[in-house]
Amino acid sequence: MPRRFALALLALLVLLLLGLLAGRKVHESRQKRRVANQPVPTRTIPPPPTPIPARLAAIWFESAADGMFRGEVREVPAAVDDVALLRRLGAEVLAGPRHPDLLRPFPEGWTLRAAFRLADGLAVLDLAPPAAPAPTPVPEETTEAKGAGKGAKEPATPTPTPVASEPPKRWEAGSSEELAAVQSLVLTVTKNLPAVTRVILLVGGEPVETLAGHVDLTRPLAPDLSRAADEAPLVAPMPTPLPEPTAPAEPAASPSPGATAPSTVPAPAVSPDPPRAAARPTPPLRKSLDRT
Repeated sequence: MPRRFALALLALLVLLLLGLLAGRKVHESRQKRRVANQPVPTRTIPPPPTPIPARLAAIWFESAADGMFRGEVREVPAAVDDVALLRRLGAEVLAGPRHPDLLRPFPEGWTLRAAFRLADGLAVLDLAPPAAPAPTPVPEETTEAKGAGKGAKEPATPTPTPVASEPPKRWEAGSSEELAAVQSLVLTVTKNLPAVTRVILLVGGEPVETLAGHVDLTRPLAPDLSRAADEAPLVAPMPTPLPEPTAPAEPAASPSPGATAPSTVPAPAVSPDPPRAAARPTPPLRKSLDRT
């Protein structure tokens, strides 16, 4: 009896093992079919971003004819936000106009350090004046070194001493020139950025009272729309194209040392029987020689 029970138990275990193997094979075949039926993912390359075209901006300058401010239309690089456009507008004003009828607001050397936006329609432009020249050192005069029992004269080593001078002024200008420079910045910013209504000017990252002693910069500046002309903006003239370079003339062959150099002026050919009625034209080379 125990032997039969053991054989029956062994047979049962074999059957369970065969069932597990068969179920595993069925499961693997189903997995392979499922994977085969799934679509193969394809790698798609995203298209390149569309470049933002340059935009037109009106840069406002004072007119030399009547003192009114007129916009000069020019292309500026595309800006991703208002702050980048604000920096570009300030730099264009400091660079000066391109049209001959407009006046340059700032002298050479002024640059834009930074620009940013504030709340309540305020914009800040941080200007940088030209760098002050370094003082020139002046050497001292040579002195006589008098020693005990020595009558020889020895020059002393010159030591450079800085020249005492007044602190450099940022800008020497009249009230009209300073006001025109300030309004060029304010009008350009407020006309191109409608969300900006007033502009704060800094110099060297610090608040200042004035640029040249006339315009108060301790408060935000509003645009003077009464001096902005309503006429169509001016367009800067296109630069004249440069002439195409001409091919250089081939150099003449240098004669040998013993050979005689030929004459540079060729002798004019004489026809056997020239007509008397018609005048003979003079070659261009002959004309240049007669003038000299």
